[in-house]
Amino acid sequence: MVFAKDNSLREIRATIIRDNCSETYMCDFFSCDNPVCTCGSVQVALTPIADTVKKSVPSRYIDIDLPEKKLQKDAKSKTHERDLAFANIFFSQLETVDFNILAEQHFVYKNRITENADINAIDAYFDYPGVEMEGLMYAYNDILPYADQMLVHIDGMECLIFDQFCLLPDCTCTDTFLDLKYINKEHSRLEDFCTLKVIYAKKEWEFEERSSDTLPLKKIRSLIEQQNPDLYSSLSARHKKLKAIYWNCRAKNFTPARQPKSEKVGRNELCPCGSGKKYKKCCM
Repeated sequence: MVFAKDNSLREIRATIIRDNCSETYMCDFFSCDNPVCTCGSVQVALTPIADTVKKSVPSRYIDIDLPEKKLQKDAKSKTHERDLAFANIFFSQLETVDFNILAEQHFVYKNRITENADINAIDAYFDYPGVEMEGLMYAYNDILPYADQMLVHIDGMECLIFDQFCLLPDCTCTDTFLDLKYINKEHSRLEDFCTLKVIYAKKEWEFEERSSDTLPLKKIRSLIEQQNPDLYSSLSARHKKLKAIYWNCRAKNFTPARQPKSEKVGRNELCPCGSGKKYKKCCM
């Protein structure tokens, strides 16, 4: 294990074995500053602790591709050439628990970036025709994957709550669909639990989808409200923010197709049906 947390000091240190000697570094973690980017790269900045590392040793920077669990060596990498040999030694000593800490720090960094991002600077992808023509809804965390996530524990199960909203700019509805997904840690996957429709302005609840063994609505609602005390104000704020992001992205990236104007046919003009008669004596 390379990383060690000091919760009292809120520090993370890294200790590696190099040239048969133990070296310890203070760690800082950085990731991509784009709140909607899911590239999964994390940079570890390592500052040597004087008592454990030779004074001549400089600070190190190592880029790691978390999804692939490998050193990032492409053009996007900020790892200096002089650090490559050190990076290979460092990376070779990482264990599963170390990758878990890297993933945790990656999320912490991205979450802070997301929660403080300027709405006008967020460039997210939307299916604009789907939203405009078909009423397609979007989940808050689908657009902002590193934003705060709502959770609920139900009879020992931990469930993620995906809140989906209508994004039509002129729509004033306060509907949201809460899609509850059980976290199956044994198989590292999400499983459907139920879907609820909530009108948050009126605090009205109903089932949208459920299985035969789903708990009563009253119990599920009570657990969600108890564990998320700011639920209704939070839903309102998330809906408003998501619509604002959609509106800004729509203005920059989408031009609605113009509907052809219907030309008015005069009474004495030929009928557009092709009969050869005047309009007033044909289809008027």
